[in-house]
Amino acid sequence: MFSYPIEFNLKFKDITHDKLIVLDSKISSIQADIPKVFNGKERALSPEDYLVFAMVSCFFTTLFKLNEKSNFDFTITNISTNSILDRGTDSKPYLTKLNLSFSYSSNDKESFLKLINFTKENCFVLNSVKTVLNLQINEI
Repeated sequence: MFSYPIEFNLKFKDITHDKLIVLDSKISSIQADIPKVFNGKERALSPEDYLVFAMVSCFFTTLFKLNEKSNFDFTITNISTNSILDRGTDSKPYLTKLNLSFSYSSNDKESFLKLINFTKENCFVLNSVKTVLNLQINEI
């Protein structure tokens, strides 16, 4: 399927107190700020928000990519997340839990649920962190 290792590169042009300027034609800038819980002003998404976005977007892009060659349809709606930042046994803070909830409809429930499990096994961002993924999947 793929040949490993795979390398990804991202170059940065500049950084200010609330913007990272990326040298990429697809992105003009990314803003980040400290969340209120850490006494920040929360004028933009936090690095923690971006981490959750990376995990969730990897999950769904992997899901759709893995489904390209199948002949069953599904629809995903009502996506929401809740994440927990806590200290590990080594007392270092990390994202311990990601709760991902979504609704789906499918013409083949059994194949869809197999695809979900295969996606969890192959989503490299989720498999690169020790965060526990809890899925709440609601059939509509």
